[in-house]
Amino acid sequence: MAHNGKLENYLKGLRDGMGIGIAYTPFGITIGLISKNFGMKLFTAIVMSFGLYAGSAQTAFLKMVYELKSTPVEIIVSIFVINLRYTLLNIIMFRQISDKTTLFEKILMGIGLTDEAVAYLTIRKATNAWYVIGVNTMPYILFGVGTIAGSLFGNLIPEVFAASLNFMLYATFLSLLVSSLTSNFKYAEVVITAIGLKLLFMFAPVLKDISKGWTLIIIMITASSLYALRHYKEESEKETVENE
Repeated sequence: MAHNGKLENYLKGLRDGMGIGIAYTPFGITIGLISKNFGMKLFTAIVMSFGLYAGSAQTAFLKMVYELKSTPVEIIVSIFVINLRYTLLNIIMFRQISDKTTLFEKILMGIGLTDEAVAYLTIRKATNAWYVIGVNTMPYILFGVGTIAGSLFGNLIPEVFAASLNFMLYATFLSLLVSSLTSNFKYAEVVITAIGLKLLFMFAPVLKDISKGWTLIIIMITASSLYALRHYKEESEKETVENE
């Protein structure tokens, strides 16, 4: 009986998650096209999308490997910093779901959580783990399938268009930035700080000699840390009021 309940909730989540999955497909294709344009093998692109499954981290990975020529340590640290937000996403969902949820179910949930999925699940006030897993399934599959399609058919694109695919990398970052600013304009502080630090690393005598990979890491950590220090008390007070 319990198994029937799990399956029912999973299938319901599967249907409800289809919309997010469809929205992820073009982005998966874009990742595949960019990977193809950079010369990445199909198998590697598949492992990247199904293993990493993080659009912003994947675009950063491609940029650091193929454009910045970063070292493995720089790449690992950067991806780790970018993906730290998934810790917060998991905390949000784990607070919301039923206390009876097992560790195995929590792991399955955490693997597939994304910004959009958490936003949807929070609005729906989802408390069933198998419903959450169902919602996560289609976006995960369709993003990976999109990457495969983009990587397979990337060579069919005319050279003039293929050469312009590098711009998609920056367009992706821009779309993520605009999305964040739309949800909370206070994040503009982070953007302004990051721009200021980037200019500093470009022109300051000693700082400009630091590798691009470490520059990216330092800017990310510094800009986000400064924002957190400035607004920690404010966010804590807001959360206390909401809990009351």
